[in-house]
This record gives sequence, C-alpha cells and structure tokens, in this order.
Amino acid sequence: MKNLIKKILLLIIVSLLLIACSSGNKRNSNFLPPLSIEIPNEINGDAELVKVIKSSEKAINELSDNLEQLVIDSKDVLEMKEEDRGLMDNLKMGKLVVEFVSNSTELAKLIEEFDTYQKEQSSQGLMSDTQLSALGKVGESFGDRMEQINEKYKNYFNE
Repeated sequence: MKNLIKKILLLIIVSLLLIACSSGNKRNSNFLPPLSIEIPNEINGDAELVKVIKSSEKAINELSDNLEQLVIDSKDVLEMKEEDRGLMDNLKMGKLVVEFVSNSTELAKLIEEFDTYQKEQSSQGLMSDTQLSALGKVGESFGDRMEQINEKYKNYFNE
C-alpha cells in the first residue's frame, strides 16, 4: 500500500513538473478569437493605465484559451462514471484541477493589479470619467468573454 501511495505521489509530482516546464502550446484555431479592448485616445498619455488595460486584455485572452482547453481536455474524464475511472483517469483529473488553480491564480493577480491601480488613482482624486470608462471596458470584456465561453460549450458534454 505504501508503495502504491509513493508511486501515485511520484506520478503527480512528475505531472506537475511537466506542466510547469512545458513550453506554451500553439493556439487552437477553434477557440474564440482573441478579444481586443479599445483604448480611447484620451488616455493614451496615461502609460500606467494603458499597461493595466493591455495586461488585462492579455490575461483575459490567456484565461479564455486555458478554459477552452480545459473543457476539451476534461470531456472524456468528466463524462465517465466515477466507478469506471482508473488510476490514469484520476491522475488526469488531478492535472486538470492543477491547471484550473493555476489559471485562477493568474486571474487573481490580474484583479489585484487592476484593483491596486484603481484604488491608488481614486484615493488621489486622479480618476477622470474617461479613465473610469476605460477600466469599465475591461470588466465588460471579461464578462462578455465568459458569456461567450458558456454559450459555446453549454451543450458540449454528453453530446
């Protein structure tokens, strides 16, 4: 029993290392197209805000691609009955959970950066209506993308 646990832990560690060290995958052409957040001309001079918006755009696109890949990768395992899953299926589930947590961590970092910028600017009274509107577009873009993913994959399982 101890050997089985050691083997499982070793497989999990190897899987995590492979995930962490793997190079970026090419983008799947079936994914939703990358979104682009329009930056108003009035804020082009605010380099920090433009950076926040561009990094938000990049993070939303990466999260979108990762979520779509996660849905595709998990279909066969999630459609199995629990009693039909073998060791490799359970390891795959573990890998998928790690990927999801990793994606969530990236999103949390983005939200923190976004929130920090907004609080710093607001506390100094430096937020114009144009800046607030530009930041609002980031939130709208994120919400729109999540709706698009939900719509695209709402009938994906058990087809």
